[in-house]
Amino acid sequence: MKKRLFIFNLSVLAFLLFTSSCADKSQKTAADSKLGTIEVEIPQSLKGKPEVVEYIHDMNRIADDYAILIDQVLTDLSGFEKKDMENLSMMDKIKLMKVSSEVGFKSMDIMSKWGDYHNKMSFFKEDLTDDETLALEGVLKRFEERMKQIEKKHAKFFKDEEN
Repeated sequence: MKKRLFIFNLSVLAFLLFTSSCADKSQKTAADSKLGTIEVEIPQSLKGKPEVVEYIHDMNRIADDYAILIDQVLTDLSGFEKKDMENLSMMDKIKLMKVSSEVGFKSMDIMSKWGDYHNKMSFFKEDLTDDETLALEGVLKRFEERMKQIEKKHAKFFKDEEN
């Protein structure tokens, strides 16, 4: 009886290990969940350069953090798009100041990281082929795509007003 229980437990463990090892390794980020998935494409030729791959993932994480911050700010400001900014109530002014100061402080840290990583890009470019350099610059294109997702999600803030 103990032998059967041991074999059963071993079989279950082996099955769980097998299924977890075969699972999709691409991790969905918070920005992917909120705004839509954007794949990170890393060419095979960069697989042997872990510092460049790590750099690409770190830059994407920073871009996603900024996108989430902007998304949160626009969500918090929902309702302000129709208000006359010159005639806001005291509570609206307080809310606007609170959101503005929060985004200011949070974005300073993100932009500082972005600047540091952006400066590192020229260091990596020296040792890369043209295709690998395009992959590295793909981070910037991915950031632009994130901003387009935000613009689409919060279109009410980005409509051109007709006078």
